[in-house]
Amino acid sequence: MNADNNTYEIKTNGEQYEKGNFFKYQGKIYVFTLNDGMQELKNVDIATFKPFEPGDYFTQNIALDKNSVYFGNVIIPDLNPNKLEVIGNGYYTDGTNTYFYSPFSEFDKDSSKYIYPYKKMENIKNLKALKDFELFAADGDNVYYKGEILKNADLNTLKIIDKNNEYFADKENVYYRSKLLPIKNSGKLKIVSSEQGDTFLYDEASGYVFIGDYTFDKEKAPYKVIGNNGTNLYNLIFIGKDGIYYYDSEKKKQLKAGDNIFIGNIEEISPNIFTDDENIYYFSAYSVRSGSRKNLGELLSRNTDIYYLDKKDGWEKVKDIREGSIGSIWKKGNKYYYFNNLGIFNSIDNTVYKISDKETLNYLLSKADDETDDIKSEDLTAINTDYIRDLIKNEKLIVVSGEKKMTITIKYKTDIVDKIFKYSIRIFLVVYFIFIIFKNFRKSRRISNENK
Repeated sequence: MNADNNTYEIKTNGEQYEKGNFFKYQGKIYVFTLNDGMQELKNVDIATFKPFEPGDYFTQNIALDKNSVYFGNVIIPDLNPNKLEVIGNGYYTDGTNTYFYSPFSEFDKDSSKYIYPYKKMENIKNLKALKDFELFAADGDNVYYKGEILKNADLNTLKIIDKNNEYFADKENVYYRSKLLPIKNSGKLKIVSSEQGDTFLYDEASGYVFIGDYTFDKEKAPYKVIGNNGTNLYNLIFIGKDGIYYYDSEKKKQLKAGDNIFIGNIEEISPNIFTDDENIYYFSAYSVRSGSRKNLGELLSRNTDIYYLDKKDGWEKVKDIREGSIGSIWKKGNKYYYFNNLGIFNSIDNTVYKISDKETLNYLLSKADDETDDIKSEDLTAINTDYIRDLIKNEKLIVVSGEKKMTITIKYKTDIVDKIFKYSIRIFLVVYFIFIIFKNFRKSRRISNENK
């Protein structure tokens, strides 16, 4: 029975212990794991086996019997099951030893699997969970996050900058998870990212940039970030002293896209469009895959283009559509334009469109503040993603193509490369063996002729 069938069988016909992830099936105990389905617990005393604090979400993967404490299917030998207590926020103690065991799964780079990490903590006394600080604890001397010490952290001024991306700060220090970052808290720290792209910690005071505990080259700072919350780009750009930079998520490092082509001060006028002292620029993005539109195949690359649109003078903003979530209407001379904010993840790939007729313009203006999504009749339609798609399809919105100035490309490792390598090896071996056979054949003929 494969893992999926085994998991289904045990979940369907086994006996679940309370609300946790443990099951009894055919005289054995199993725990459900994210990667491998149901995993059997070894050396279990079934008669005394039970989930630990079954009403607590944090403990759904913890169980014990008379002999052992189990974190998932792992026995923790130095925790006494008869004395185990909950400290809170994922911390547990038996009065002698203390552990952190996360209730949340994380991707483990070493095993390429999702795991529930745990850690034994040393020399712990009087540890208490921190209220309103998930996965934090303190013991009077140190502050801990996921069982790790935040060096020199001041508990009284500690705050969460971004919970999901695990950035924290006190009055002086800044942390990624438990790691102290090489920057002082300026009070002007912010999270920046493109839609569904990499997330960065950006210090508006110094212009320093971080992703996780990776620091952008400070010698090139201050950086100005462009594209925050952008929907028509895969990569933010960071304009430094001597060029335009980006972060390559595959190579895990900062790279230079090119020299700084911009003049003077740079300002964003929408998430996807920005200006310098003279010109207007916009982002456009596309991905390259190994397959067709019907069969997408593997992702080969993601590409972010920077385009020159026009000279800055003469452009005037007319109105946001649904507070800018859909886009905005702009004017130059007697022509009107739609600046798209729906973006590539709504399959609207282009950024700037010309509004082709007065009727379309008037409807966009009249319904720009209407937040209703369910207007559907022959003559009345809400301005939503589908409506914008229809306008593009019917050439009411016409794509404006600028001049490409720069492309940022992130290349992805795929099975195609491996396949090409493997086939190349096979072809080489076949050719090599043919060569050997041919060589031996010629040698045998020569010897035969000499014998004659």
